[in-house]
Amino acid sequence: MYDVFKSDENLFNNSMTFFIETNDLKHILEALEKKHFYEAQDKIDISTKKNDLLIWNAIYCREVINKGISKSYLHTIYNKFYNMILNCSKLEQLQNTEIQLVSSYLNVLINDMEVTENFMINKMLQYLHLHIEEHVSVERIAHDLNISEGYACSCFKKNMGISLMKYAKKIKIDRAKKLLITTNKSMLELSVILGFYDQSHFTKTFKSFVGLSPTEYRNKNYF
Repeated sequence: MYDVFKSDENLFNNSMTFFIETNDLKHILEALEKKHFYEAQDKIDISTKKNDLLIWNAIYCREVINKGISKSYLHTIYNKFYNMILNCSKLEQLQNTEIQLVSSYLNVLINDMEVTENFMINKMLQYLHLHIEEHVSVERIAHDLNISEGYACSCFKKNMGISLMKYAKKIKIDRAKKLLITTNKSMLELSVILGFYDQSHFTKTFKSFVGLSPTEYRNKNYF
């Protein structure tokens, strides 16, 4: 009678735990694709899926904390997905949210955020990584970190050798490169996920950094 877990079995799967601990995004996404197929086939109950995702949100948040990133930088991403999960009403929405959730947390871990001797630079780096899926501006960064726009720009450029907003675009493109070869998401979906204004903006920015269009990059690196 009690031979199976009522929650997502991946919560108790040692392989999934290993993938998370080793930041193996490729295999995590493959596991999600398989899981989502069976969820749709079995018509999993929406409330069950929501409860599972709330647990996953806490698990990924805890993993990031365990890797040494301060809790104070994670409330934004945790709360964002907590609210997104509660507001979903369809299985497809929840599954898309799960992919975004995993990608967001793993992005913080995979990119191994640079640590400098400058406290404010570290705060800006952490801010950019945690808001990688959103439209960010110098004005918003300065406001949220309680510093002036001029200081944010000059301090970042002086210490990092690259402008603040160019760095913000760079990490989005680095993330896009991973998603292009580990998922089947369309260019439109990727542009939305990574906070670009539209598909054209995403394509133009990607090509300016990589020298290839997103489609060309995927075709060249797809195995």
